[in-house]
Amino acid sequence: MSPAMNPILENALERGLDRRRFLQNMLFCAGSVPAASWLTACGTSSPARGVSGVMDPEFRSQFADIGPLQAANADGIQLPEGFSSRVVAVNRQPPIASNPGYLWHTDPDGGACFRTDDGGWIYVSNAEVRDASVALSREAAELLGGFRGGVGALRFDADGNLVDAYAIQTGTTTNCSGGATPWGTWINGEEIRDGFMFECSPLRDGGEAVRLDRFGRKAHEMVAVDADGRAIYHTEDVTGDDRFYRTIFSEAAWPNGSRPDMDQGILQVLQVPAGLEAARAGPTPVNWLNAVDDGTPQPEVYLEESTIFAGNEGVYYLNGFVFFTTKSDDNIWALDLSAGTIESIYNPADGVIGSPVDESEPALAGVDNITMTLDGEMLVVEDGGDMRCMVLLPDRTTIPLLRLPGSPDVTEVTGVAIAPTGDRLYVSSQRAGLQGTPAAFGLGGVTYEITLPFRVRVNLPLAQPMPSAG
Repeated sequence: MSPAMNPILENALERGLDRRRFLQNMLFCAGSVPAASWLTACGTSSPARGVSGVMDPEFRSQFADIGPLQAANADGIQLPEGFSSRVVAVNRQPPIASNPGYLWHTDPDGGACFRTDDGGWIYVSNAEVRDASVALSREAAELLGGFRGGVGALRFDADGNLVDAYAIQTGTTTNCSGGATPWGTWINGEEIRDGFMFECSPLRDGGEAVRLDRFGRKAHEMVAVDADGRAIYHTEDVTGDDRFYRTIFSEAAWPNGSRPDMDQGILQVLQVPAGLEAARAGPTPVNWLNAVDDGTPQPEVYLEESTIFAGNEGVYYLNGFVFFTTKSDDNIWALDLSAGTIESIYNPADGVIGSPVDESEPALAGVDNITMTLDGEMLVVEDGGDMRCMVLLPDRTTIPLLRLPGSPDVTEVTGVAIAPTGDRLYVSSQRAGLQGTPAAFGLGGVTYEITLPFRVRVNLPLAQPMPSAG
């Protein structure tokens, strides 16, 4: 008996559409399209839309029509015409004058946005401050008197004014990326070989962060939550000998519409029996193996039969698919959760195309963290590329959305997140100063807000306190 298949994909194949082409288009316009209308959902233009309502069956991404990057603006950022920017936080400086005692963290990394009940929003940002020059272990950081990492938050009112800034997690090290949960909290982890995962509230006084021991001790990267499948997916990036994981929960441990009992999770690691070259060629079955999860760092207890995905970075769940990136080979992968298959949907070896609006722009490189809209548009930030945030289109062309100042040999683009209004996004230059000036180790980082001339569709969680805080 053939395995189940994602219903949107199944309908597309029944209509004669090539599978690889469909999954590439998933990054562009299939995110919320009913299966019966998918084939008419890409191609013709439609007016700009707000952040709510039913998807236009004649949807065309507005990112496809932006122009080339212009000369650097007053912030040193290159943007398409009609876009604008502002600096919202600089490392070791107070983001708002009314709270001079709180200084923005250095080395800002992964981030996300949450709605607030007053119509505003909160942007959270990890501090990937390495408490040792090589950050070998949590014990090394403790011996050196470290734990300068953690998570900071910027709160905006309904008009987009920055009204508060504060820490939401402290006492950790090398906090890399994470993921927003449907229940309104932020899961994030330490990117060291024996790092822990944590969960905290985006709210000021939202309760103490808690450690999540059922996510393995490893170099944690990004997180994606599949509430329907009762699974949380997470990436690892430490030595190039990395794996892809999920933590699964029973129905009793994760009732519908609630937060799971995090102590009841089971850690699993991905296996691709046919190998990654088979997955680059087309859909390939996967297995999930129960990992050793006894507090030993994962590099010491890797299962020999688990598959290496070197340089795992971004991961995102959308409509029954999990997309994730691997920086070592610049691939973007799609897991079809219904069918239990994996395939590469962006592989430079297939031949990639640079910007259709500016031939001087190189193609996407250094794939790192990602975020997506409800319509499947994928924003990818570069680490080791060309200091850009890119939009990936169906034919593997890549549209530059912005270029931050500074050299990729010194810094990288991090923390991409879209505000609930759909017309603002946030990114950081991790290890540089204003105008991209080089910074000493652990003494850099600038966070920017970019305003778009149109809105994209997102549905972000409402920020909530940790359960123990009520």
